[in-house]
Amino acid sequence: MIYLSLYNAPMYDVVVVGAGPAGSTAAIVAGRLGLKAVVVDRLQPPREKPCGGGLTPRTQRLLNALGVEYPVYGRCDTIVVQAAGYRYEMRREPILVTRRPDFDYALLKQSGVEYVKDQVVEVRDNTAVGRAGEYAGEVIIGADGATSAVARSIGVYNYKGHKSHGIAYMTIASGPPRDICIIDFDAVINTVGKVGYAWIFPLKGGANIGAGTGWGKWLDLRELVAKYAESAGYKPGQILGHPLSLGHVEGVGRGNVILAGEAAGLVDATTGEGIYYAVASGALAALAAYAALKIYGKGKYASQVYEELVKPYVEEVKKTRVLSRAANYLSKSRTVVKLIGRRLLKLYTAVYTGEATYSLLLKPVPK
Repeated sequence: MIYLSLYNAPMYDVVVVGAGPAGSTAAIVAGRLGLKAVVVDRLQPPREKPCGGGLTPRTQRLLNALGVEYPVYGRCDTIVVQAAGYRYEMRREPILVTRRPDFDYALLKQSGVEYVKDQVVEVRDNTAVGRAGEYAGEVIIGADGATSAVARSIGVYNYKGHKSHGIAYMTIASGPPRDICIIDFDAVINTVGKVGYAWIFPLKGGANIGAGTGWGKWLDLRELVAKYAESAGYKPGQILGHPLSLGHVEGVGRGNVILAGEAAGLVDATTGEGIYYAVASGALAALAAYAALKIYGKGKYASQVYEELVKPYVEEVKKTRVLSRAANYLSKSRTVVKLIGRRLLKLYTAVYTGEATYSLLLKPVPK
């Protein structure tokens, strides 16, 4: 990986905007396919990113299939989900816990492509325009997060107030080592009256503890996170917040510009999980770029190819938004919660671990 602060680049095959999991995975795959690529990000890696850091079994399988190495700082063989007064505990495939600064940096280093520290503010045709330079590419992959400048530039960013974003806060807390992952929906709904969940994911010497909701970009959950950590016997550290991209992107690309990860709105609205979709969409974005350039001969076909490749993930994320809205409505009725809560909880846990799909959750609940 080559670091540059200002780079007057010739035409690249691919310009990747953003060095998170989506952008770095796109760079990894692009490099393996022989494409000349560059990654542009406004922050020097490794950089902190508020995130639970949980790598679900399906995320692990995806990373392993791509042959990507990643740091692991915790593991939980027991997963406890608390919701609607019910507690569901299971022991199946483990969730691995990473730390986002190290995880993102590990992926970026494995890409082997050039890296430029610059903030891209817009895209003009085949050029990503930064504050320090311009980066021309046959295909531009926007992986620049929830407030994507690339998405805004191609006219697919449609801000809809609180319906467009959620919010998550997290802290790296010190405390006793444990091997249990806790996902607690009750902690959020009983505090702010909105569907969301708090989590405790084990790390060496403590835990990643946080809370998030898809219902209100401006909700301040810092006090909730601090008290939740203390109630579990941990000492919270600095509490950081981050917006979640939920349903404000109308399309995953235009012409030679395509979007991956949060920039494409690919976030699970029920859990806030984004790493799985980031890695998957980043890899597919690079494949689309390769197909457009090497098979169809022009970058302008990238978005058409990508739309077909990423469609299953887009459809799944849409289902999570339906479920999130339904859960927020149904949670107001304790009677309904008691009737279907336990069965849905078991189904949800199966989805979270990758043993089932969201399509199953949208089917009628059996008696």
